[in-house]
Amino acid sequence: MRLAKLTTSLPRSAGLLTLGATCLATAVACSGGNAPELSGLEDQVAQVGTEFKLDLNGTDPDGDQLSYNFKAADLTDLGDRAMITVSPSGAGVFRWTPLAADVGPHAFDFIVSDGSNDTTVTITIDVKSAIGSATSPVFRQPLGTGTTIDLAKLKCADLNIVVEDQDTAQVDITQQEPVIEGATLEQVDGQTAMWHWCPSRAQEGDTRYTLVLAADDGENPKTIKNYLIVLRGTGGGANCPGGAPTISHTAANQTTRLDLKPTATVSDDKGLKDAPLFYYSFTNPGASPNLSQMTQLSTARQSGTTTNGTWAPTLPNPVASATAGTTQTIYYVFVADDDDDEMGSCDHSTISQVYSMTVTAGGSSTAGLCQTCTADSQCGTGNQCVYMGSMGDSYCTQACGGGCPSGYTCSASEIWSVDGNQAYQCVPQSGSCSAPAGPCMDDSWEENDTRTAASSNPTLAAGLDDYVSCPSTTLTDRADDDWYKIVLTASARVNLEIAGDGATDLDLNLYRSDGTVITKSTSYTSDENINTCLAAATYYVKVNGYGAARSEYLMSLEKTAETCNTSCVDDTNEDDDTYSQARTTSYPMHNATMQKICTNDDDWYKVRLYDGEKLTMDLAFTQADYTQDLDLHLYKDFADLWPCDPSNVSGCTAAHGQSASANEHAEYTVPAGTCTSGCDYYVVVRGWDGATNTYGITLKVE
Repeated sequence: MRLAKLTTSLPRSAGLLTLGATCLATAVACSGGNAPELSGLEDQVAQVGTEFKLDLNGTDPDGDQLSYNFKAADLTDLGDRAMITVSPSGAGVFRWTPLAADVGPHAFDFIVSDGSNDTTVTITIDVKSAIGSATSPVFRQPLGTGTTIDLAKLKCADLNIVVEDQDTAQVDITQQEPVIEGATLEQVDGQTAMWHWCPSRAQEGDTRYTLVLAADDGENPKTIKNYLIVLRGTGGGANCPGGAPTISHTAANQTTRLDLKPTATVSDDKGLKDAPLFYYSFTNPGASPNLSQMTQLSTARQSGTTTNGTWAPTLPNPVASATAGTTQTIYYVFVADDDDDEMGSCDHSTISQVYSMTVTAGGSSTAGLCQTCTADSQCGTGNQCVYMGSMGDSYCTQACGGGCPSGYTCSASEIWSVDGNQAYQCVPQSGSCSAPAGPCMDDSWEENDTRTAASSNPTLAAGLDDYVSCPSTTLTDRADDDWYKIVLTASARVNLEIAGDGATDLDLNLYRSDGTVITKSTSYTSDENINTCLAAATYYVKVNGYGAARSEYLMSLEKTAETCNTSCVDDTNEDDDTYSQARTTSYPMHNATMQKICTNDDDWYKVRLYDGEKLTMDLAFTQADYTQDLDLHLYKDFADLWPCDPSNVSGCTAAHGQSASANEHAEYTVPAGTCTSGCDYYVVVRGWDGATNTYGITLKVE
């Protein structure tokens, strides 16, 4: 079954209701009995402009279904800004993004109900300002926004974590969800810790992981640091599909106190999945730099597209606060990775030459109000660079002497800067320079951002349903992962398909219960399909997205009883069993030999055709009986133009490469006016009624 493209907004999933100042997540009437319990709630600290999340773990001695409510008497508009969602496991999740007007302590009532009995737990949530705190913890190490592990040289990673806190000797340093499986963090003393991780063979299949670190002094909201862990040394190879990314950059010296944005133009024939990375050092790393010894920064796209765009990091200026004329030489490289091998790891990685630039302290340019900064000197005389929010980001504020512009107000007290200065400053009335767009309305399957979380959720049922992919809270160019559990009590052919609304690029992955990858579909669209035979066991599906938008998608799961043929050894080009896994063909002639069709296992080939072009298809194989009979099919727009199967024998014709004998030949000419800009056609090699055989194929476009 092919999922229809989404043309309208999908309905919101149940469980996301807000009703006035008291918000109800679900409402289910149950029989009387013992009252439910709501455990584990303690007083909390929240921060202006940062989403606050609280897990509500209710239990009922009678096993009744539970619903959750909340209210705060002094926050009359709370129902417009907060919500409770209920996960498939029955737990509630309270979400709220406080405003500047919410600063101060508030008594919150959280109610759990079984329909007949209610239990209320009251806690205090103390909302803190997000601006200029002098006592919040600050991460001093690790530097940058990430690091790289070269698995060809090291199999494990160790990070020293250092936190600075002006008034607290004992800061709690922890990992936050989603925790990287197998990673450990050991706190050494009150302000240092050691993080250790040895990626498993299964984890080496992915190249990017986000480590989320938190520092909690018990008085302020947790300070969060997102740190990108990049794995290298597992991919690449000869004759990889597609072309490698190209990087173009011209180095230039600068005289400035502002942070630096060296810009590179990156092009790729298929487009980049992830943003390029930037590595720098203050010492010359040589012609072949060790990336793991350099400081890593993520880049952001400044213009263009993922196939041809300009990208730049925000590089802290090392001489921002230095005496005028002070210089520092910076050595750096750009690195761009593609995902041309959609089913394997034969991808390209391009490392630029080592560039250098000399930055000199000076110049008259300053950063404007609410622009990012790393030092007071970047913001102008009397202005400050202050921390805002829980992520350790810092922005310029403005002295109050000349009055504050619209949308800003003079701080009620002197605020601290990153350099330790104090002054009254114009600050945003919203409490944040990066005003939140509001919480992403996720689906009712949350929390399911990890395989561990999905293991506690109900099993994904067969059928079609709508889901939501929300932007990641840890990466600016990714979406949260959505994980689902599949349980098979007997072997079956599983067909998984997603069709997104196109807001982001979505990928589909299938895992064993130990986290090893079975197959995946990672095209550059939001439509993906996996079709494979699986033995009785527990499996996990992951839907992950690229982009910072909310994306709705349909997902279909079909299970058909089948005894999996484990004796058939497929060819090395697997997986190519669906349209989204189709092999890219060469133009104008494509040849492939020693290919293999196993039971109910198609091989798909993608061919780009234009008006009037003729596609000639030749399939070569030997055949002793019908159990070795192979046929050709041609698809366009997800429709089989040449349908032929045991239930539709009348549709079979030798002219379409669907005879009952060895070797097949077919030709197709694109109708005039149908593909002036080019269309993707799919040539499919299919075994008749589960037939298996070895074959060779030639495709010619003229």
